Amino acid sequence: MSGAGSHHLGTVSSYPDHRCRRVPAASIPGQVDDLVLTMPGEPFSPCSGEPGGAAACDQPIDADLCLLHDAARGACPTLLSPPSDLNERTRYRWLVGHHAVVAIWQSQTRLLRLLANATRPTPGAVRAVARLYDTYSLLFLYAGSCSARRYADTVRADMYAHHPAFSGQWGRDYEPIPQLLRRLRRTHSASFLAPLVDAAKLNHRVHVAIANKLVPAGGSLLRDAGRKPGDGPSDHERDLFDSFFRIRRGPSCQRAYIAQTIRRIAHVAHDICEHGVNDPDSSEVELSTSDARAVQHIEENATRVLLHGAEIVTSLDYHAVTIWRQPALARATA
Repeated sequence: MSGAGSHHLGTVSSYPDHRCRRVPAASIPGQVDDLVLTMPGEPFSPCSGEPGGAAACDQPIDADLCLLHDAARGACPTLLSPPSDLNERTRYRWLVGHHAVVAIWQSQTRLLRLLANATRPTPGAVRAVARLYDTYSLLFLYAGSCSARRYADTVRADMYAHHPAFSGQWGRDYEPIPQLLRRLRRTHSASFLAPLVDAAKLNHRVHVAIANKLVPAGGSLLRDAGRKPGDGPSDHERDLFDSFFRIRRGPSCQRAYIAQTIRRIAHVAHDICEHGVNDPDSSEVELSTSDARAVQHIEENATRVLLHGAEIVTSLDYHAVTIWRQPALARATA
């Protein structure tokens, strides 16, 4: 298997190069389309070939927000059904979870850059990025929710087949985030940034704990191949990460980015509502008492954490914001 997620491979329809890609509506139960994103740091594209883009983007987003709402209240829409086979669900979670994580990385980068460039950043902006970190932590708990044996037999074997040294460190969308965090910590007080820094540190410890759970012997594919973890990836390795996780790079307007991200979060919300965060044969992650309490809080409030992340992703789109203000979604995120 050369890429993640064999469950209902999907497609992304495309416009000519000067236009962004339109995200097709969900139509096949359990289908996971390729994720189409801009390169890190590239702006969203105009919605048409006209200078400055069209006055109104015709990318639909209401249906994906409705799917998320239905999944969040436990309605379990069939269009979001995960595989019933545990091995295939492990692959599905690894794919969908990483799709959502990579999309969240792009939102984190944009918000961190706004914070870094702002003359007077607000505490609300700091809390927003902290909430995205909590969403990221939950998504990684979800993606790595299987047992070590099932991981070795499925995801790890698939990654090895793609490249013997395959590594999550090859994800190009994460690369700007540590640099922006360091920049913020040089220019703002520790007390002001406390919610963000605490969430980022918890995220790192969760990441380490999940890695230790999935590979108890402690040898990543990268390390087993003789590579040092600190060595930066090549462009070819970044492309390998994208191809494994079925991420394609090209023009994307803001609405198309939002629609894709919301659908992945809806997939995750549905799966968690139906099957819980962890698979039945998974062992617990080893964390300190305080971190274990924080993770328990995130898992017990998984739906709210996902909705908070989705709300932040949609916050720059007026039409999406008006939908979030509808009573049902407003109550869910309160």
